[in-house]
Amino acid sequence: MTTVQKLTPKAQAAWDKFRARVAQMGGEVVEPTWRGATVKHQVTCPEGHAGHAIPHLVPRRLRLCQECPLPVSITAWDRFQKRVGEMGGEVLDAEWRGNRQKYSVKCSEGHVNQIWPIGLFEGRDICTWCTGMSPELAWEKFKSSVEQLGGVVLAEAWKGKDAPHACLCSKGHQCAPRPGYLRKGGGLCRTCAGSDPRAAEAAFRARVKELGGEVLEPTWLGNGNPHRVRCSKGHECTPAPSSVQQGNGICRVCTGKEWDVFYVVVDEISDIVKFGITSGDPRARLGIHARNGFDSVVRLLEGLPGDMAPRLERAVLAALRDAREAPVRGREYFPARVLGLVLDLVDGWTASPGSAEEPEQLALDIAA
Repeated sequence: MTTVQKLTPKAQAAWDKFRARVAQMGGEVVEPTWRGATVKHQVTCPEGHAGHAIPHLVPRRLRLCQECPLPVSITAWDRFQKRVGEMGGEVLDAEWRGNRQKYSVKCSEGHVNQIWPIGLFEGRDICTWCTGMSPELAWEKFKSSVEQLGGVVLAEAWKGKDAPHACLCSKGHQCAPRPGYLRKGGGLCRTCAGSDPRAAEAAFRARVKELGGEVLEPTWLGNGNPHRVRCSKGHECTPAPSSVQQGNGICRVCTGKEWDVFYVVVDEISDIVKFGITSGDPRARLGIHARNGFDSVVRLLEGLPGDMAPRLERAVLAALRDAREAPVRGREYFPARVLGLVLDLVDGWTASPGSAEEPEQLALDIAA
């Protein structure tokens, strides 16, 4: 005797809706009774495969059976094969595994490549060999580029365009350039380019020692970062290596205590002459002026004793004032026509640096 299941109106409506949806999808509900909206029910798919379905999930699903491909997958597989065929190629794989999986494809020239369907529909080609993008071809181009720069490739295999590859540059330095960087015009050797950390650290330590100082920082922190240093006067300071290599001193306490450099520079485009004083290594100050257009150094007196540099500067200013020459801007920028007067005074003092009063006396003589 068959027992008839008695359901509430709500459960009966869900049961009927579930069976109708399965039938609409081409399947059949095998489960004889309603077991609940969140419980698995035995079903068969249109292909006859036995499986299970959960009633409340069925309206959102596109298939009843995990063995059968989704309709969208069938469409994507057909589109992929058709697109490869249009490009003169052939898909070698037998089944669809998803849009973001690689598939073996043979191009019209017979090259076999592994490609992603999603990349193909984004405009990429089916063959990396024919387009010059294959790893093998990139490897050969990289070795050729290194040889043209006078280097030797030490790496035994291709690691990718963004991976370092061991090499020797033309000067024998060990380096590891990235092929992608080299292809964009980058250099082969960081040591030769001055960007190798070990070479930069060695140069920094040598320069500090040359200036009578001592590097206290135990490790290299980078070319642009402060490093603890003790200067020749015993002051502890923190200069950046890049600043020291540009000609700046190592100690802020000592900088500016002794003005021992006098210079004269000219901006030939604007016809302006500039003179001034600085201390220690003049490269940093001259570099600033060069970037502002004053790139012609016509006089540079270094290592002047005592307060001679400031006195020489005051004497030049006095001579120009007595000659009724006014600065074009600031205090030490004058029209280029005063260059002869400035050089007469500087060269006159340089020729016979006798008494301490000589710069001022020369200024009076020239003005007279």
